[in-house]
Amino acid sequence: MKNITLDSLDMLSANILVNLYEKHSASSVASDMNIPAPKVSRCLQHARAIFNNPLFIRKKHGLEPNEFTRQLYPIVKELVQCAEHLYQLNQLNPLALESAMVIYVSDLLIPHLPQQLSAAINEAHLPISYELRSGSDDLLQDTANGLIDVAILCESDAVPLQADPRFEVIPLKTLEHLYLLCGLNHPILQQEISLTNIATYPYLSAFSLLNKSAPDPFQAFCRQQKLFCHQAPSDNIQTALGFHDLYRYLSDNQTLSLLPYNKVYEQSHLLPGLHVCCLSAIDTELLYQAQPYPKLYLISAKHHPSPHIEWLKELVTGLINQYVH
Repeated sequence: MKNITLDSLDMLSANILVNLYEKHSASSVASDMNIPAPKVSRCLQHARAIFNNPLFIRKKHGLEPNEFTRQLYPIVKELVQCAEHLYQLNQLNPLALESAMVIYVSDLLIPHLPQQLSAAINEAHLPISYELRSGSDDLLQDTANGLIDVAILCESDAVPLQADPRFEVIPLKTLEHLYLLCGLNHPILQQEISLTNIATYPYLSAFSLLNKSAPDPFQAFCRQQKLFCHQAPSDNIQTALGFHDLYRYLSDNQTLSLLPYNKVYEQSHLLPGLHVCCLSAIDTELLYQAQPYPKLYLISAKHHPSPHIEWLKELVTGLINQYVH
């Protein structure tokens, strides 16, 4: 038997090993840890090479740990917990970090945002911690009061926002594409995909506009064209819809949605059971013929006390410019 050494077992592989043991599904682990599915597979292969053992058996219901892994699990679990305790100890060190910066952003927008933020902060050697948030009862008031430090908004009409003297407002990307999302067996996939045909099915509005009572661009188009848009029921009104919430609402093969975020298309492999396709340029132009394209904006309170706020805003702006199109 090969001598076992933990010298080359990185914490990501250890964490994935623990999560695979507990969840039995590589796709669930990728979703929960917000990392690409191929990365999970590579880390599992790395762990198998270290221990010279297959570790899991693939069965109908998912990955089943073998007897060796059942004995290994509590040891690796303890390693992961020790690493988490070390991280928390560093977080509590008042000399190491200032108060956590709160960033309001939908996880529909940018893939792997936590990893990218952490890597940039570590590389810059800045004493910054952060918290990502996607829900707020009153986003503007929370930002003005300092409860949210940086907010990324998607708006079609930003004139009232830009006129508000409480905020610094930075225009970011215009969202010029629309992506259709529906179940794999949705009947629209057997028809011509057009705005008129889309309007005949229950529609989930997931644009997460600042004004929750305002129609999203497709609903506004239907009103302009006097098309009946049947809104699908949603129990997620106060909190913005998350990337992995989409399956819950669209898997019935009746409901569909239109979203302007390229992440839903590029990472559709993480949405098993859903079909995602880009709406044609003709239909997209038709939808926005009588209304402006939605645009992303970054807002923060004026006279923000943190010395690192400008650096953080520049970082988030750069990530959006790189990953959103």
